[in-house]
Amino acid sequence: MPRPAYAWVLNLDAEHELESGGAYTPPRHLHEIVILQRQRLIGELVAPGDVLVTPESIRAAGRGAAQLAAGLPGFAWSPTPGAIALLKSAGAHPVPAPGAATLRTVNARPFASSLRAPWAPGSFDKHVAHDVEQVLQRLADPAPMGWLVRRCFGAAGRGRRRIASGRPSEAERQWIGASLRRGPLTLEPWVQVRREYTRSGWIDPRGEITVSAPCFQLTTSAGAWTRTDLASRGEMNEDDDERLTEMAHVAGKALADEGYFGPFGIDAFRHREPGGSHDVLNTLSEINARFTMDWASALPAEVVARVLADAAEPLRTS
Repeated sequence: MPRPAYAWVLNLDAEHELESGGAYTPPRHLHEIVILQRQRLIGELVAPGDVLVTPESIRAAGRGAAQLAAGLPGFAWSPTPGAIALLKSAGAHPVPAPGAATLRTVNARPFASSLRAPWAPGSFDKHVAHDVEQVLQRLADPAPMGWLVRRCFGAAGRGRRRIASGRPSEAERQWIGASLRRGPLTLEPWVQVRREYTRSGWIDPRGEITVSAPCFQLTTSAGAWTRTDLASRGEMNEDDDERLTEMAHVAGKALADEGYFGPFGIDAFRHREPGGSHDVLNTLSEINARFTMDWASALPAEVVARVLADAAEPLRTS
């Protein structure tokens, strides 16, 4: 059975809007990246018959913009204020979604860092720094491969920098200072990643959590997503599978407790022990409280159809 048509805003730069905390206009180079990357979601997240709403289509339609997706339930990659406004300008009815303050809380890296600590025994520690002194103190600690320093918000490999252990250069100090003006920084030792994992899921407004089957993920050296493959039966270590399934549910519950509902995903990886010769599991690298590049392919098609229909149901009954 074909599913109903939906309107979509693929605001893949949502983290930057959340970081701005107000009016947001993407820089030209980032806007071009969004245009390129959103094409990869056509036919997956955005199904045939759906309407993709973009700033370009709104401008081109002029006074007729409100007819582009008139009456359709509207979804966004992340339901930021800008995405909701774009859906409304195309005549779509945005599905119920958490507010901007909740989105900022749960997508900020310190949220995932604080949740991860008791669930990653044997892996490295993450550290959140709120000022330059805290950052410099951490960077002075020994780290065989240096440190990975990440801004509060970032996606697709943006907003991060590898810095050698010791005293940072002047350019690095300037980046640190500029980054701290956007929010706290998260620091962790740079490690040799052996295999990456991901789980995608959905949280309904009642807090019920649906999680995908085991998946392997591939990213570039800069951390940008390349592809996700469903694990075949027996292909994934059983203990890793159980721990990551548990971690996905723990993350989902933490998100629900903060008032978040809708799509989410977690990233994880197995890495070489810093300074050692054994591989260990980092159960939580990131929480993505939004749709993800692999969300529609990681979850069974019938589950995707069901949760989207359930999310749109309040519009049909109101």
